[in-house]
Amino acid sequence: RYFEVMKKITFWCAAAMFASAAVLSARTYFKGTCDKDALSYMPGEQMVFTVSLMEDGKPLGGKKIKYTRRGDDGKIDSGEYVSDAQKPFVYKTSIDKPGYVHLKMEILGDDGKPVKGAEKFEGGACAEFDKITSARPEPADFDKYWKARKRSLKKAPIKAELTLLPGKSNDKLDVYDVKLDCVGDPVRGYLSIPKNAAEKSLPAQAVFQGYSVVDMHQWPVYDAIVFFVSPHSMDMGKDKAYYDGLKKGKLAGFGFEKELKSPKDSYFDGMLLRDLRALEYLRSRPEWNRKDLQVSGGSMGGFQAIATAALDPKVTKCKSSITWMCDLGGVDDGRLGGWLPKYLPNRAYYDSVNFGKRIKCPVEIDAGLGDYTCPPSGVTSLYNNITAPKKIVFTQGRTHGYTPPDSPAKYTRSTMGDK
Repeated sequence: RYFEVMKKITFWCAAAMFASAAVLSARTYFKGTCDKDALSYMPGEQMVFTVSLMEDGKPLGGKKIKYTRRGDDGKIDSGEYVSDAQKPFVYKTSIDKPGYVHLKMEILGDDGKPVKGAEKFEGGACAEFDKITSARPEPADFDKYWKARKRSLKKAPIKAELTLLPGKSNDKLDVYDVKLDCVGDPVRGYLSIPKNAAEKSLPAQAVFQGYSVVDMHQWPVYDAIVFFVSPHSMDMGKDKAYYDGLKKGKLAGFGFEKELKSPKDSYFDGMLLRDLRALEYLRSRPEWNRKDLQVSGGSMGGFQAIATAALDPKVTKCKSSITWMCDLGGVDDGRLGGWLPKYLPNRAYYDSVNFGKRIKCPVEIDAGLGDYTCPPSGVTSLYNNITAPKKIVFTQGRTHGYTPPDSPAKYTRSTMGDK
């Protein structure tokens, strides 16, 4: 049943990607590759990028392009060229330490400035992938802290208030607005359960959402219990004005505290406790098969998936995409930074790389070589910290919110026995 669920979700995602690619095929975009597996270089070895500007699936010439090379070595190189339909642009570089090179390409207008709205290429390559690890040591009392925080959940009995939502339900699925007691603010989100499900018949999933202040995303899944867990304790199903008010008010810049006198002062403390309570609730459902419990999410949702897989030993599978909060101290060690909270000693209790080494279930990670919201070096540190069965797939040219069309190159590392 789990695989049937994933096939359906994959079909929906593929359909959306196909539709997006159909639109993008009429637009100008870049297609880039390396001369070998982009994760397989060694320090000092030449990396060769080949990048073509494309339109309708064919190389496009006559456009002025600016390229910029940055790297975890602190070096920067830039220049300009004119695209040639008969000959792709070739860029050669190297890095003399374990780390990543980031290559960015932009189309320039007649004014010499990047054309607004035009596609960019943001890709990369890595030297000595296996040697990229956490830049900072973890807190000495990391495990002690989280054991105490999990014990605190016992202070609040598991009590759920479910409201059936006819507009989201159908003849095969019941969807509920959930308010679930927790330590501090209650858990909020949507719960979907197939109608007439027998006891102990269904796998369970918790789905977490990226950094946002919006209504929780929810989609139909017909053969699993799914808890779509909001990152915030706020009402579901409200209008845009409600969420905009929270975004500008009490939730403005959440998680980016300038100082933390205690780990408990982080917004993520309450968020992760609510996530753990959501998993407890899923396990309490009579329909749960007592075997399969998956966590998944992208960006901040990926961070939550990694954290809950580490903190709840009953999680049986973790799927994390474009994972956030990885190796917060990396930028202080000379690595390229991203859109991340500043490293603070008390924020290290929420670093994904520290959670990674505590995961016991299989983990699958998707990442982008051009994602500098969640830099590749940080996601690599996470992957290298995981000792459980694991798999990571890096897509060339993928950023945090964009995957290029036309079958972009993918590079995989796995201990699961597959490629």
